[in-house]
Amino acid sequence: MSVKGWGALVRKVTRIRDGVEQAPQKAAETWLEDDFKPYAKGVAPFRTGEFMESIDGRVTRSSVTVFADAPHARYVEEGTSKMPAQPTIGPAFEHTKGKLRERIKNEIAKVTR
Repeated sequence: MSVKGWGALVRKVTRIRDGVEQAPQKAAETWLEDDFKPYAKGVAPFRTGEFMESIDGRVTRSSVTVFADAPHARYVEEGTSKMPAQPTIGPAFEHTKGKLRERIKNEIAKVTR
């Protein structure tokens, strides 16, 4: 005995499973480029532009990392005894993290339709 359409059902479930597994990373990559980096660069203090241009991020299957890697980035973010802190990375993440959640939700919805 066989079930008609079983193969098609298995393929559809596999496609959905794979899509759901990839959705967070795909959404995070879009968020990084379209939301986080533009916002962070827009609010970054500007003197030479080196700090602003060093704002970036990395997305893997299991994590999202955002950072500024200019040699003086830590001093800009945390301040020094001669310069007040000008936080950029943390506030930019806080401002855009809701968009990341929304993008993940939308990616999952696309593959489960």
